Amino acid sequence: MAVTPVLACYRTCDAAIGGITAWQLTTGPDGPRTDVVARCPLGDAPWVTPLYDLVVVLCGRDSTLCVVRPGGEVQVVGTAQLQGQWPCHGAVDPTGRLMAVANCGSGQVEFVDLSDPTRPTVRNVLDLGQGCVFPRPVADRQEGPHAHQVTWLDRAHLAVTDLGADRINVVRWSEAGPEIIGSLKTPAGCGPRHLTLTEDGRKQILTVGGALSGTVSTWSRPTGHDMWAREWRFVQETASSRWSHTGSQERRSACAPASPSAIVTTPDGRHFVANRSVGSIGILGGRFGRINLIDEFDTTGANPRDITVTTQNGTRVWVALPEEGQIAIHLRDEDTGGWQVETTIDQPGAMRVIVGPTTG
Repeated sequence: MAVTPVLACYRTCDAAIGGITAWQLTTGPDGPRTDVVARCPLGDAPWVTPLYDLVVVLCGRDSTLCVVRPGGEVQVVGTAQLQGQWPCHGAVDPTGRLMAVANCGSGQVEFVDLSDPTRPTVRNVLDLGQGCVFPRPVADRQEGPHAHQVTWLDRAHLAVTDLGADRINVVRWSEAGPEIIGSLKTPAGCGPRHLTLTEDGRKQILTVGGALSGTVSTWSRPTGHDMWAREWRFVQETASSRWSHTGSQERRSACAPASPSAIVTTPDGRHFVANRSVGSIGILGGRFGRINLIDEFDTTGANPRDITVTTQNGTRVWVALPEEGQIAIHLRDEDTGGWQVETTIDQPGAMRVIVGPTTG
């Protein structure tokens, strides 16, 4: 039998106060079985990320950061009060000592010192939206800057998606503080939410999901450059879902646009995109940033929030479905190429799931 550790964060809902839950997923001859290992109520929790044998949880409603030791006896080992509003995403730098946090509500990025996990400390706060004119084309969603994701490019640089400004900011971190050193402008009304950085031959590729346009955009540049703000060339913009155009699923509106919420790139170069509104996972493939939709499957929920892709013993996509109160695990049939639900894990308000060895 195979045992897989699983951990998820979840938002506050009618069923429970938000926090984290840990399970063991056991796969045997009678099929998969999940057993709860521990629960820890923390408050509205949209994001969790690993930190060695710990996890860092962002609590959106009260803008706090919690460092937690998961396991049979969950222990909160450190907390910090963040200065921005509605933190929604965070990433730990390659040294494991600094975390960048995207504050969606206030359009800021905070830098939190984690060198002592028992005493996380806010070091700096960076305001986005500098030099932008608001509102942008989607006025009700782009009235100001909205940081949605932070991605470390190396030990000193990170990319920050700004849904409100239609920009991807390149930020340099130093002991003197963070500085925006350049930006990429996305197509107007794109609303960049999440991105991935990959290499394809001699090219670096940025792949960006547009939450407001229902598209995926790509940029490329030659590999080997450490000047992260330079030489990017826009490649293309393509739809993240066919369903938003066909309305082929009974519970979906024929005019409802897809809204990409998360994107994960696997080692073989496929891009998995969670499409809210239409409830699908779109899979895009191609080379050098020239990608197109090659497959799409139903998530069993209307608004998939986040996805994790595992590729050991077959391709599995773990989908957080907050409204349905589930984590749905989809398995690809290697013979037919089709997708089926292998099992589900009940978790009201599920926002993000972390699984053993992952690519997302």
